[in-house]
This record gives sequence, structure tokens and C-alpha cells, in this order.
Amino acid sequence: MSKRFSTLDTTRLLFEHPKILFRMIERMDRNEARYIRESDLVTEVMDYTGNLGKADRDRVRLAMNTDNLFRSGLIIDIIKADGERRLVFQDALINLMRACNASLYQELTDARLRGHLVTLRDVRNRLEISSFSEADPDYTELRDDLNERVSQLIGLLRQNVLRMQTISAQLADLSGDASRAPEKYLEFRHNLFEQIVTLYDRHIKPTLVFLNPDTRLPDGSNLFETLEAMVRLLETNDNHSLADQIFRSSLSLNALYKPIQAVAQEVEHFLRKTRRGMAQYNAMEHFYGKLRALKDDTETLSLRRKWLEGGEFARSTGFLVGLRAQQRPKHYAFGQSSSYYQLLFSELDLRLSDLRRKAEVPVLQEVDGSGRHSRIDVQRINQLYQWLETLELRPTADLVRELHGRLDGFIPGYRFPDLLAALNRLVNSPPEGMQVVTTNRFRTLEQAPDSEQFVYRKRRLEPGVTDIKQEPSHA
Repeated sequence: MSKRFSTLDTTRLLFEHPKILFRMIERMDRNEARYIRESDLVTEVMDYTGNLGKADRDRVRLAMNTDNLFRSGLIIDIIKADGERRLVFQDALINLMRACNASLYQELTDARLRGHLVTLRDVRNRLEISSFSEADPDYTELRDDLNERVSQLIGLLRQNVLRMQTISAQLADLSGDASRAPEKYLEFRHNLFEQIVTLYDRHIKPTLVFLNPDTRLPDGSNLFETLEAMVRLLETNDNHSLADQIFRSSLSLNALYKPIQAVAQEVEHFLRKTRRGMAQYNAMEHFYGKLRALKDDTETLSLRRKWLEGGEFARSTGFLVGLRAQQRPKHYAFGQSSSYYQLLFSELDLRLSDLRRKAEVPVLQEVDGSGRHSRIDVQRINQLYQWLETLELRPTADLVRELHGRLDGFIPGYRFPDLLAALNRLVNSPPEGMQVVTTNRFRTLEQAPDSEQFVYRKRRLEPGVTDIKQEPSHA
């Protein structure tokens, strides 16, 4: 008696070495067949196991033996035709392998979509003459059939959306020769156009029409009209739970329209690309695929593989070399604390107060360079002091910059000497309840248009500490 594996062990080995079936499913889809030729399977297994150790090689070859696959139930039929043996695998196994690889998802054709729609119409017609009684086995079977078909349709369409969202890689494969054969670019573009138009007309456009609630079909109701009719029937017969479930399913189907529409726009945009644009597109898609492979390595059962191991990628491409030596871009974002917003609103109130008091701003006499007149200078400083007496200030970590922002562009003829005068005034006569604290940190201000710079010592304006002397009590 020959050695054989159980169904569980065979399935486990298939998923430990999934590339074998992945390649066979790709070949099956390419040939538009529902079977796998035994000779192709044997050749693929021998090529794959050639690099394995002896123990693993023997186990995989035994598990993928036709007799073992048939006895374990993973092959449901063996067809002998044209002098060859054709193996028909379990649909559940093929569908599960497709679910593990998005590139193996099958695009829905117009014929398959219309088949699902005809089936739902038949369910609706049977529902119209149903008893809607839980005691009626015909109704309960019809209800279960409805749930299964709607769930199956949603699953197929979601897989189709995921498959279409990987169309970037497929377009890159189709246009792979664009940058390598410039002299044949026109011929290449013609062939590429035919292939993409076939993809668009046979798969993308039928799905868009199927999921469009405004579609009018000559042979009857569209998908959403059929679902709405079933919802009304169920609500009329007081089956609100199933009606709500079908209604939510219709919402899920309606939400799938936009991502497929985005894919259609991407295909149309790709067809308008030039040769240079295609080469750039392929380069980006090539390196994106490498990063995706690094990310896939983190999605294993090992809890230690949490980060991308991109050192080799960075060194080979040169994209990221020297990136750590660059400063991270600074961004401005609103804070989350209440004190942040209080500070912001306080600043706005002060600026609005300055604008309201603009009529009270002194018109300072212009002073040119070093040829100043003492009388004019004294008068200018006195006017500035009078205005400072009415200026509202709040605690700040940089009093000099705060004063500069309040004076620059607001006081006519403002200069840095005016800032020094105002700062000297506040240091010697701080606002009531405030105190000026001088630090040993230096900052720089720059004033346009002459780009004059002013280096100053940073000063803080803080609430003052008042000493309250307690008078002795008289007994």
C-alpha cells in the first residue's frame, strides 16, 4: 500500500508551498479552461521541488501526486481527452487560493454578471408567490437561497474591485517594452490600445453598468430595482429583519461603484500617456512593487517582523541615501489643548484691539539716518511712550519679538531704534502686575526692505510677584 496524506495534511502542504497552485491557476486562466493538465502539474512540481531539501522534496511530490490529490478529495474529477489527463480541482480550493493572491482574482464578465442578475430576478419572482411563513419549508429554503446569492454576489464584486485596484501593475506589464523599443513605439501603442480596450470593454465597463442604479435594461429590472422590489415584498409581509439585511446589502453594492469608476478613469488616463510617461509610470510601479514585497514580509506569523527591512532597497536605488541628514519638514498644526486656543484667541483680540485703536496711533516724524535732530527725536520718543501707555500686552516668552510684531507695519516710519526705545521703557516701567525677565539667550530680527538685522537678548514678560505684607493684628 502506497503512502498517502490526509486531506488536512495535503491542504497544509499546498498552502506551505502556494507557488505551485498559483502558477497552475495563472495558466488555467490564460488558457480559459476549468481544468489543469496533469503533465503541466507534474512539470511544475518537479521544477519547484528541485531546489528543496530531500525531505521537503519527497513530501511535496507525494502530496501533489495525482492519486493522493484525488483520494483526499481535492481533485473531484479526472477527464481523459485528446490523449491527456485533465484534473478538475475543488472550486473551494481554487477560490481560496485566489483569495490569497489578489492577482488571481477573476474579472467579472458581462455574461457572469447577467447570470447573477437573472438568478436574483428568479428569486424575486418566487418570492412574489411565497407564503412568507416560517413553517413553510419552501419559504425558508428560498430565504436561505436569497441570503446566499446576495452574499456571494457582494463577495465576487469586492474581489473584483481588489483585482481592478491592482491594475497599475497589469498596465506596467503591458507597457513593459515602451522604453526598450522606441523605434517600434507606434506599433506597440496600437497593440497596447487593443489589449486595454478589451480589458475595459469586457470587464470594467460591464461592472460599471451592472452597479449603476440608473441603468435601464431592455429585458427587465436592473440590480437595484430587483433588490428594492424584494425589500418591499418583505416589508409588506412583516419580515423586517430580512428586509433590512437586503437593504444594507444594496447599500454595500452601491458603494462599490466609485472605486471601479476610479479604475476606469486610471485606464483612460494611461492611454493618453506618451512613451516618456509610460517609462516613468513603469519605473514607479517597479519600485512600488519592491516595497510591497518588503511589506508582505512583515505580514507573517512572526511577531518580530514588524518593520520593513529596507536597507538593501535604499542602497540599491539611492532614493533614500542621505535622507537622515536632512531636517524633517516643519509643519504647522493646530494644537489640541484648551490653553493653545486661549492663547490664539488672546492674540487675535490684541490684534483687533490695535486695529480699533488705529486712529489713536501717533504720526511719528520721519528721521533720516544719522542726521537726526535732537528735538525731533525727543518728540518722536515721547509720542511713542504715550502710545505704549495704552498698549495692551499679555505674558510672552519673547517680549522683543512681540513688540516688533505690534510696531512693524503699524507705526509709520518704524525703525529698530523705536523698538529699543519701547523695550527700554517697558523694562524700566513694566505694565502693572507684570515683570520683565532677561535671559542669556540671543535671537535675531530682520527688517525689510534693507534686510537690517538686530541681535538682541531674549526677554520674557511674566506676571509680577507682589509682596503682600500682612499687618499685625491688634488684639
